[in-house]
Amino acid sequence: MKQHNKIYKSNCHRKDMNKIRWDKKMCGKENKKAQLTIFIILAIVLVAVLVIIFYPKISVIIKPTVMPNEYISECIEGKVDDTKTTISLQGGSLAPGNYIMYQGNKIEYLCYTNEFYITCTIQKPFLVQHFEEGISKSLRDEINACYLASINDLKERGYEVVSGEVNYEVSLEPSVARVLIDAPTTVGANKFARFNVKLNSPIYDMIMISTSILQFESELGDSDVTSLMFLHPEVIIDKLKQGDGTTIYIVTSKDYGIEFKFASRSLAWPAGYDI
Repeated sequence: MKQHNKIYKSNCHRKDMNKIRWDKKMCGKENKKAQLTIFIILAIVLVAVLVIIFYPKISVIIKPTVMPNEYISECIEGKVDDTKTTISLQGGSLAPGNYIMYQGNKIEYLCYTNEFYITCTIQKPFLVQHFEEGISKSLRDEINACYLASINDLKERGYEVVSGEVNYEVSLEPSVARVLIDAPTTVGANKFARFNVKLNSPIYDMIMISTSILQFESELGDSDVTSLMFLHPEVIIDKLKQGDGTTIYIVTSKDYGIEFKFASRSLAWPAGYDI
C-alpha cells in the first residue's frame, strides 16, 4: 500500500501519515512577524484617524506665529534714534531749562554756578535716569501710534485681535537702549504681554564718561579729557572754553558718530582777570 503524505499549508503544523511534529522554532518566528505586521497596520490606521479628526487644530498649531513685536520694533526704531540724537545734543533734556546757546542750539548746564571762584554744583545727579525720562516723554505719541498701526495691520491680514492699554519705559544699558512696552494683546490663539524693542547704542557708556567729567568739574573746577580718552579710546572728547567761564563738552562715539553735548560753569574768573 502506497504511503501518502499530507502536508498542511501552515508551517507551524506540519503533519504526515507517520508522525505529527511541531516546529516550535519556526512557529515562534512567524508569530512575531505576524504581530509586528498587525502593530504597523494599527499604527498607520491610528495616525490616519487622528489626522482626519484633528487636522484643523494641527493646522492652527503649525501656522507661523504672528509677532506684533517685529512690526512695533521696525516702527519705533527710527523714532528712538531721532529722539536720542535730539536730546543728546541738548545735554540730555527734551526742553533745557538752564542752558547756553551754542551754534544755534540750547545746551543745558549739567554742572553750574553763577558765582566766581567756586566750583559748580551738579544739576542732574542721576543723569542716566534724566536721559531716559527725556526719551520717554518724547516717544509717548510715537509709541501709541506704532502700536495702533500694528493692530490695524494684523486686522487687515485677517487676524482676530484684542488690544490692550499701552504702558512703556525706556531703559539705557551698556551698549544698548531698550523700550519695554506693556500692552496685553491677543492675536488669534496667541497672547502677548510685553514687547521688548532693543537697539544697539553707545549712549549709556557716553553718559558714564560724561558723569566722570562732571565729577571733576564739581570737585576741581576742570577736567583732564586727555586722560579720559586714553581710558576710553572709543570716544573723542572736545573741550570748548567760552568767554563767560562756561565749558562746553562734546563726547563723540567713534563707531556710531553720536554726540553728547553738555555745558559746565565751574571755578569761573571775572573777565579780564589774568591767572
